[in-house]
Amino acid sequence: MSKAESRRNDEGRSLKRPSVAGRGASEFGILWEFGFRISDFIRSVRTRFSTILFPTLTLLQLSAAPLTPSWEHPPHQQREGMFWREHWYERGLTNANPAYERRFRINSPEASLHPSFGQRVEARENGLMLIKAEENLFQLAGAELYVELWGGHPGTANKRVTVNGRATYQLPRVGTEEGHCTYQYPVLPLTRSDLVNGYNAFQWALDQGTTFWGHALIDNACLRVALTNGHPDLVKLGLADLAASVVALKSSTAESATRSTLPHSDASTSETMLLRLDAPAKFRERIARVDYQAWHSGYDENGNRRATDWHGFTKDRWPVAWAGSSPSPLGGARAGVRGEGIENFPASWDTSMLPAQKNVAVRAFIRFKDAPGLVYVTAATPNLVIPDRPGAAVHLYVPADLPEGFWSRANNKKTCTIILEVDPAKIERAELYVVTWTGGAGGVKDYFTLNGRAFPVADGSRHVIQYNRLPVEPSLLRKGVNTIELLSDTEHHGIEVIYPGPALVVRYKVP
Repeated sequence: MSKAESRRNDEGRSLKRPSVAGRGASEFGILWEFGFRISDFIRSVRTRFSTILFPTLTLLQLSAAPLTPSWEHPPHQQREGMFWREHWYERGLTNANPAYERRFRINSPEASLHPSFGQRVEARENGLMLIKAEENLFQLAGAELYVELWGGHPGTANKRVTVNGRATYQLPRVGTEEGHCTYQYPVLPLTRSDLVNGYNAFQWALDQGTTFWGHALIDNACLRVALTNGHPDLVKLGLADLAASVVALKSSTAESATRSTLPHSDASTSETMLLRLDAPAKFRERIARVDYQAWHSGYDENGNRRATDWHGFTKDRWPVAWAGSSPSPLGGARAGVRGEGIENFPASWDTSMLPAQKNVAVRAFIRFKDAPGLVYVTAATPNLVIPDRPGAAVHLYVPADLPEGFWSRANNKKTCTIILEVDPAKIERAELYVVTWTGGAGGVKDYFTLNGRAFPVADGSRHVIQYNRLPVEPSLLRKGVNTIELLSDTEHHGIEVIYPGPALVVRYKVP
């Protein structure tokens, strides 16, 4: 077996989607996290060593290797804060990236001579991306590539990228090869020797697989590098000695603190965690924004097939479905919480619709007014708990029969069912979670329905990802079969329901 085939088989395997229940979520999450921790460890080792050397390495030698920094590491591997610098892909000739079309496209080789698609402008794109990163490679602690990627037509296979003509990295399989509609946010760990101090070339490629047109697109891509402690740029900026962490107050403590510090906040539930930044006063006025991300078990909105992970993603480079955000106390970019003028950058995280669980963690991403592109990622604040609720439980229900290619166009209706095990009379609250691709409903008004009731989950036809978390009246639900239908009559792209599909989160009374 060749080195490329070995890497493809190892990193391209399909992982089954978990079923997440309320009180068992924490135990399941621990096992799920452990399995991914082992597989991620093996992949990172095989990336760094040739297949010839790998069998000779002992466990002792592997355990002695230093851990390369990554945003993907679980909480127990995020024990120290670290500065990162982001270098985003920018389109256009002025950025050394000529283009025929506004979006970055990747095509299988067959597309160039396809009798229909070969004449389209998308087929002219060559999959080459240049990202300028003028960095002293000797002063980096690590590097990784992050992308916002529409997963391709269902059946598209073997998505990969070659960095500067050196190493080739496979993207993790998240369901595209199995025929599902996907959107993913992979993080690919790179070695410093992959990079150059200047323009870094990323050549993307994929195979047609079982689809009619092997095709994917990238909305955004970022080469982010971890800076060493005492990096000259940090010293020059006066940031080298910054040490910040997240303080998480929960239950009644959070309620009391929230009411006293956020007079205009909507967060008044006893199941709200108040997140705030603990940072030296001299740095606070330089902070533009703080985004909080949580590690927990819940709906897989980022489509990576992990119920337990750092939840949320980015859309157009901005956080979506994170635990919360806070602007600068002096104003700043995109306020994520009301209460400007408060110096500890608070955000309220409502956990009332999450299953009870242990081993929850939070971290913060700090951005600065006077240092664009620089991000400080705090250590994880671990060992938080979402406790059992007296007289209530929360359960996540997923489809029993998710169709392959949950995608409707040209009057091709798609359906799935969610089986509820609880009497609707006992339901206190319910929410519908679903991620879609807005390719257009055509003339169909009620294009997405739950038990006959329409929900606006994919309005418009802008061909963008849309995350939905919508309230559902308990009276609409049924014990047993609940039917979801998707219908578009457009002859163009149509609407996709992104894998792992829709889900219902139900909070109900228990003895």
